[in-house]
Formats: sequence, C-alpha cells, structure tokens
Amino acid sequence: MANNKFFDFLETKMMPVMGKVANQRHLSAVKNGMIGIIPFTILGSMCLILRFPPIDPSKVGANPNFFIKMLLAWKTWADANGDAIMMPFNMTMALLGLFAVIGISYNLAKTYKLNLLSATTLSLMSYLVVAAPATNGALPMGYLDAKGLFTAIIVGLVSVEVLKFMEDRDIKIKMPDGVPPAVANSFASLIPAFVLIIIFYALSLIVQSATGMILPQAIMAMMAPLVGAVDSPIGVFFTVLLCQLLWFAGIHGASTVGAVLTPFLIQNWNLNAELRIAGEAMKYTYTRPMWAFFICLGGSGATLALAFMMLRSKSKQLSSVGKVGILPGLFNINEPIIFGAPLVLNPIMFIPFVFISPILGVLSYFAIDMGLVGRAFATAPWTTPAPIGAFMATMDWRAAVWVVVLFVLSSLMYYPFFKTYEKQLVQQEQEAAAMEAGDEQTVTA
Repeated sequence: MANNKFFDFLETKMMPVMGKVANQRHLSAVKNGMIGIIPFTILGSMCLILRFPPIDPSKVGANPNFFIKMLLAWKTWADANGDAIMMPFNMTMALLGLFAVIGISYNLAKTYKLNLLSATTLSLMSYLVVAAPATNGALPMGYLDAKGLFTAIIVGLVSVEVLKFMEDRDIKIKMPDGVPPAVANSFASLIPAFVLIIIFYALSLIVQSATGMILPQAIMAMMAPLVGAVDSPIGVFFTVLLCQLLWFAGIHGASTVGAVLTPFLIQNWNLNAELRIAGEAMKYTYTRPMWAFFICLGGSGATLALAFMMLRSKSKQLSSVGKVGILPGLFNINEPIIFGAPLVLNPIMFIPFVFISPILGVLSYFAIDMGLVGRAFATAPWTTPAPIGAFMATMDWRAAVWVVVLFVLSSLMYYPFFKTYEKQLVQQEQEAAAMEAGDEQTVTA
C-alpha cells in the first residue's frame, strides 16, 4: 500500500511539476547553451592530454621499457613546446564563458523568435563589459573561462529579456521602407544596445566600487558556499538521487538536473585544469567526467551491468532488450534498457535503479578525495567507453581500474533485484505460452 502511494505521488504530483521544469524556457536555454560548448571543452582537453602525459620522470627506473621511453620522449617534447600545444586550449576552454553566453542567449532568443544575430551580439557585448573590462587597450582573460560561467548565464538570460521587453513595446529605431533588412536590423538594435550598456556598465562600476572586484569575481565569491555544497558527498548523493527519481518517473533526469548542475561540474574540472597548468594541486572532485564515467556507468542508473545480465537472461523479453541495449550501453546510452526492461515505474527495480548511481557517486568521491584515483582536469565525449574516458580525463591508469571496480559493485547490487524481476517475467512468459498453446488446441479441435 505504501509503495502504491509513493508511485501515485510520483506519477500524479512529481511528474507534472518536473515536466514543466524540464521544459522551462530559461532552463532549456542554459542546458542547450552548455551542450553547445562541449566541442570546445573536448578540443581543449586534447591539448591538456598532450601537454601533460601520464608519466613522472622522477619515478621511472634506471632501465625503462620501450613504452616508458616513448612517454618520456613525449613529455620532453611537450615541455619544450608547451606554449604551442596550449594555444588551442587558450582559444577554447580558456574562453568557455564567452562561448556559453553566445549559446545561452541564442537558445533563449530562439524560443522568443527574436533576431538571433542581435540577441547574441548584444549579450556578448554585455558580457565583455562586465567580465573583461579593457585595461590599457587589452582585454583581461581571467574571467572569460569557466570562472565566468555563472556570469555568462545571468548576462545571457537578462540581455535577451531586455531585448524582448523592448521588442514587445516596439522601442526601436524604425527605418523607412526600402532600407535593406540587414541595415534596418542593425539600427533596431541600437537602442537595446544603449540600454544594456547602461545597465551592465553601471552594475559593473557599482560592484567594483563596493567590493573591489569585477562582477564575475563577486559572483564567484557569493557562489562559493553553494559550489562547496555541491562538491561534497552529500551534494553528489542528492543531485544524483534526484536525477534517478526523475528517470524512474519517466522524465529525462540527466537533462532536467543537468540544466542546473552542469555549470558547476564544468567549472570544477576547468578550475582543475587551471591548477594543473599552474603546477598546483587540484582540489575539485565532483566534475563532469566523474558524472559521465563513474556515476553513469553505461548510462543513468549505471545500467551497464544490467545490460550484461540481460544477455544471459532466461526471460525472452530481457534477453532481447539486452541484445539491443548492450552496444549502446558500452557508449553510455541506455534508453533501450530504461524503456525496454522497463525500469520506469518498475517497483521491483526501483531500489537499484534509483540508489546505485548515488552510491557509486559517493564511493567515487571518497576514492578521489583520498588520492586513490586522480582528479579530472580534462574531458572526453560522454559517449566514450567509461574506462577509456576516465583515463583520458585524469591521465591516471587507476581511474580505469576504478571503473572496473564500480562495474563489479553495481553488478552485485543489481543481481538480486534482477533475478527477482527475471523470475516474474519468466513465469508470465510461460503462462502466456501455455494460454497460446491451449488456444491453438481449441482451434484445432
């Protein structure tokens, strides 16, 4: 009875609310804007991997093998050509805030059907005013990277809202008929540009006068407690738990939670990258690679272990789902498993599907925090098979081993629930087969 009430609550109360949250235009704009910067993070990460090969010359013995010699030669070359290797990084990951404000403003303006070029250029101008105030003819880049992500989100959303406010009230310079549309649009953006400059430049001056910090720096200071709360075992557990509860209710949990969580995770590993480049100890644990390769092992719910179990299942349904789902699962795509088993609103699979990922997340947090596994300072596409992706993100072979450990743990936790569900399905399939055989005999008679 208690279970029925809980599932009714999920279906009638939680699903409608979370469905609205998932489709909320501002959160969707942030989510899609963050997705848009992924290629830049991958390209920048490739530079970091080249610049910092996984070897410490001080720990190499007197007679290294061929592979170690190759790594040492690679490191020597990388140390000598560091600036050249890092140039693409400086034009991609070091400008994440810049790309984020473009993506966020573009996606929000698209939902309002505003002029996309005007919306993105005005947002970019506003962001540069507050994040990179020119000094002696040069633009400082210190807060154009992940440290400016929260500022980029605020500026991108506010700029488009100001543009929409003025567009709705027809507050713009109107050109005579016959003027080319490109010229008319540029003049139509003139008044919003003045308004945005006044708003953000005034805000920047006020913040600098009151705090001695530019706006992104002040926002980072205010967000520090929240960042610390997210980057903690409790933060890991509850963010992943919420994601899995949404998935269980049939809502794309990673997409919904990711709209809020992704900026934190991207900022954390980007800050690790800066510390790694500076030769300092990395200190951020909960990162996007940790989510992709340790928590979502085979997809949300860590279902890769489940996919392997299904391959040998006595149930025809589960066996068929396993055959379809195993290959995507190796690349962290598990919709065939989630909706084919199904795991959505499945009371037998509720406990493992909802709680295994949070448990793996907390275990991984402590493993990283204790130094058993290296911290992520690079990234790989989230579809990279987990052992490879974990190694690429950390340049630590122990990360790949840890993925195997997590796979074994998730297998052990899934197994008793899987066998119970399998037994139920096998019985149903046998009953269905018996009924079908009986029907055939009746027809024959």
